[in-house]
Amino acid sequence: MTSTVEAPTATSAFESYLSAVRAGDRRRAFAAVDEARESGMTVARIYLEVLQPTLREIGRLWQQNEISVADEHLATAITQAAMARLYEQVFVWQPGTGHTLIAACADVERHEIGLRMLCDLLELEGWETTYLGAMVPVESLVAMVLKRRPTAVALSIAMAPHLPRLRTMIQAIRETMGDAQPLIVVGGRPFLDDPELATRLGADFTAPDASAAVEMLRVRAEGRG
Repeated sequence: MTSTVEAPTATSAFESYLSAVRAGDRRRAFAAVDEARESGMTVARIYLEVLQPTLREIGRLWQQNEISVADEHLATAITQAAMARLYEQVFVWQPGTGHTLIAACADVERHEIGLRMLCDLLELEGWETTYLGAMVPVESLVAMVLKRRPTAVALSIAMAPHLPRLRTMIQAIRETMGDAQPLIVVGGRPFLDDPELATRLGADFTAPDASAAVEMLRVRAEGRG
């Protein structure tokens, strides 16, 4: 009589990964991601159903003073390493779409993993992305957009007090690019409760997660021809 081992579900993969991250055990965290991938979960599902909810839970625990800032930073570092490792394992060059994206956080914003997820998923679709990461000065971002003239720009914030800086970044891009306007997509916690906030700030749209952003960018980019 032989026994079979059930493949992990998204819930069990999340629970295993969260447990490893809370313990600060990078090796066990990597093993949880490997097991999820070997069970057939796509990169998008691992990002959105395992890594993202883990970071949200870590953020909740930090806000409630159940874990320290050091614990939160360690969880972020482990997740960044897990993403880089997973991406290297699965990435295959796709035929280029001709579409390009620049991704940056506002110049006061440190939470950058959501943007990294978006760039990874777009590159798996054949986009060329330029990932600038956290705390990008407005002048530097505008100079990069003017130089590269991307199809789209993705901007992210995690905290409502940073919204004025995000508005400044969007206005600077709009004023500089004239008739060569890129699509501007924004994301982060403030937009989850109020999606229409994106257009009030001058962006084209927002999306609830990286996978949805990829789909919306694909449709809108193709609509531009």
